[in-house]
Amino acid sequence: MSAIRMLKTFIAVADHGSFAAAAERVALTPAAVGAQMRALEDLLRRPLFDRTGRAVTFTPAGVALVARARRLIADYEDLLAEAPASDEIAGTVTIGAIVSAMGALATSVVDLKVPYPLLDIRIENGRQPDLYAKVLTGELDAAIIVESTRPDGRAAIWSHLYSEPLMLVAHARVALPGVDAMDLLCSQPFIRFDRAVTTGARIDLLLRRCGIQPNELVAMNSLPAIVELVRQGAGVSIAPVLRHFGWDRDPALCLLPLPGKPWARRVGMLESTRRMSVTSVIREHFVRKHGCDTGQP
Repeated sequence: MSAIRMLKTFIAVADHGSFAAAAERVALTPAAVGAQMRALEDLLRRPLFDRTGRAVTFTPAGVALVARARRLIADYEDLLAEAPASDEIAGTVTIGAIVSAMGALATSVVDLKVPYPLLDIRIENGRQPDLYAKVLTGELDAAIIVESTRPDGRAAIWSHLYSEPLMLVAHARVALPGVDAMDLLCSQPFIRFDRAVTTGARIDLLLRRCGIQPNELVAMNSLPAIVELVRQGAGVSIAPVLRHFGWDRDPALCLLPLPGKPWARRVGMLESTRRMSVTSVIREHFVRKHGCDTGQP
């Protein structure tokens, strides 16, 4: 675990007065904050908190560490903020991405090796909540994720890249001309996108509003895997049409609009404010290469 990350969490505890309040600030659970603080104590070989009462109370060592931790973090962020000139973009940045954006990000990274040979871009795949938290705590410099709660702008900035419309995905054999999406949902096995994620919850809400209880075959948390099952004729699904996967050009698939107001999930880049001079170069190249619809609201 990064010592810098632990010190940032320690400062959040000092600023907000409790593990629970600090957890909200650094996008962790209170239990994770507690685990980080125990790890920090082990690393420094001294107790930082008096745990005899219910309130968070610092030991003398903890009180002394607060000011030193602030100076260390300030020096660390000043060092990282010393960006080179635009024609001398260099150093190491780490960019995360949800699985549906990994291919597009990887091709952008390969392209950038030519104009910026001194820039080392490392990419990391992960789950949406984990990527969001890592950008806020500084473990990642940026991440391509689905829009959720926007940050306050101090630790990170959100930029919209493109949208992925929500549609019914069916095999071409069952999606005959003139067929209605709702009829297919009622008559075909349904492959559900996991309700635990934002898009899955939106799909569940749509089904309930339409009064449909589909014949659920399986629930999955991978959109490419869901569409592969549809391609094999296992059933139908409701899913955001992933921008870089070419489902609209697949002769085995049929994409049908859903009733009501169209909805699309918004995908964008969340960038740590401390490295935006570099991550903005990556974002701008990504937009140029992939024709992103950043002009949309």
